[in-house]
Formats: sequence, C-alpha cells, structure tokens
Amino acid sequence: MKNLLIFTLLLLFFSSVSTYSQFEYYKPEAARNNHVFGDKILAVSPNLLFNTPNGVQTAGGIKFSFFLSKRISLDADLVLGRDYVHCGPGLIAIPFWLLQSTNFGFESGDTDFNSFLFILAATVLSFEHISYHIPAKNHLDISPYLSLLRFKYAYEHGNYSDANVTGEQLCYALGLEVNKYFGRFVLSPYAEFDMGYKDHIPGFNMGVYCGIFFPKK
Repeated sequence: MKNLLIFTLLLLFFSSVSTYSQFEYYKPEAARNNHVFGDKILAVSPNLLFNTPNGVQTAGGIKFSFFLSKRISLDADLVLGRDYVHCGPGLIAIPFWLLQSTNFGFESGDTDFNSFLFILAATVLSFEHISYHIPAKNHLDISPYLSLLRFKYAYEHGNYSDANVTGEQLCYALGLEVNKYFGRFVLSPYAEFDMGYKDHIPGFNMGVYCGIFFPKK
C-alpha cells in the first residue's frame, strides 16, 4: 500500500514538472497567492509526531494540493515513519482533476455526463481533506484545514499483535498551514491536532512542507 501511494504521487509530480521549463520556475510574476481552478502544489516535508505509541517520532511526508477555486483546495497527504503511516482518501480524486486541468477528457463546453458524475463522486470522497486559503500578503496565505477520514496506522515498535492496541483506525485532524511563495517554490510550515475515532487519543504533528507551485496554463 505504501509503495502504491508513493508511486502515484511521484507520477503526478513528474507529469506536472514536464509541462514547465526550468526558466519558468524563476519568473518573478509567478510568486502569487491568487489561485484559479487547476492550480497545483506538490511538496515534501520533514515531520515531527507527538504522542504516538512510541512517544515523539520523526517522519517524512508528501502532499499534493489541487485548487478548486481561488480559496479552496483539496489535499492528499501521506506521512511515513517507523511503524507509523497516515493518509487520506483525497488521493482518489487527484488524478482525475489533474487530467481535467491539463485538457484531457472532461472539460466545460463538451462535458460528458457520465464522466461528470464519476469525477463528482470522486471529488465528494476527497472532500474529507479540504483547505481554505486566506491571503495575508501578495506572496503569503494562511490555510486552516480539516480532515475527517484520515487513516492512521501506528504501533509500538515490535508490538503488532497485542489485542489491547488499536493500531489501525480512522481519525480526524484540524490544522493550520502558512504558505510562503518564492516564485514557483512554496515553503509551508504547519501544525495540526488529530484524534482517533476508536481510541480517542489525541496527537499533535508539525513540519515544514517544501514544494513547487504549478499554476494552470
């Protein structure tokens, strides 16, 4: 499962990178936070996880954001640590929105109704992780976000069969991210609170996403 998720996000990254020349990453006018439908951000991060079964842990993350409007984005994230994984079903809709934004298949004007319903259903599922972007300055925005169906796998090192250990469950998360744009590059420190629906144990995560912004052409 881990390998499939990583492969999917890396595939999206390289397909996006191929549409831009190296020069375009450094255009000064690219630094903005006035998004449109189809804008994308792909980022990786170091993470610090608190109150896991192993106490405080380090981890690594990857995140893909797809903007539905100037202020709203759907996010798909994956964080991996030792005996720890969390991710959300937002991964489901991202490939379809990516295809739409690059003018393959579904487009307004010649919309196929079945394609529209399929993409709509996938999008509804991915709304479990949604962010609202509040512009603070021309090159800075603040984005609170909510995740309702995050899957979390967290075990104590070497203790995978204890019946009293929850281990795998769905949880919700509330977080805040600050996005600072430097041309096509984005630096995004974040902090979030999460809690499992089954064990009701709170957790706290933080990190800094380092990403690339791909505006829709």
